[in-house]
Amino acid sequence: MNQEIGKKLLSILKVEQVKKDEPMKIHTTFRVGGPASYFVTPETEEEVAKVIEVCTQENVPYYIVGNGSNLLVSDAGYRGVIVQICKEMNEVKVEGDLVKAQAGALLSGIAAKALGAELS
Repeated sequence: MNQEIGKKLLSILKVEQVKKDEPMKIHTTFRVGGPASYFVTPETEEEVAKVIEVCTQENVPYYIVGNGSNLLVSDAGYRGVIVQICKEMNEVKVEGDLVKAQAGALLSGIAAKALGAELS
């Protein structure tokens, strides 16, 4: 794996948002999966876009995940960048009869907001 990718990811994200050789088994509900070369947790749409841009420029594969449910990762791991968006990008809001949810929102949270607003 290109070592330059780690430096570029750290130029976009904080140190605590970039993990190298992160075991995927701690990020999946099935608790299986080897290490991802890099595991990143961007906090904003802009950070997600920059991470994807860097991966594309460096020709490094990336995969975007949410909460890790229904996700199986090989014990061999993932040679690339895993981008997890569920922890920080999970806002849900109701505007009239419209529910707006960020990509990392859990379905249960979306349903609860809709129920609370008496939407069906």
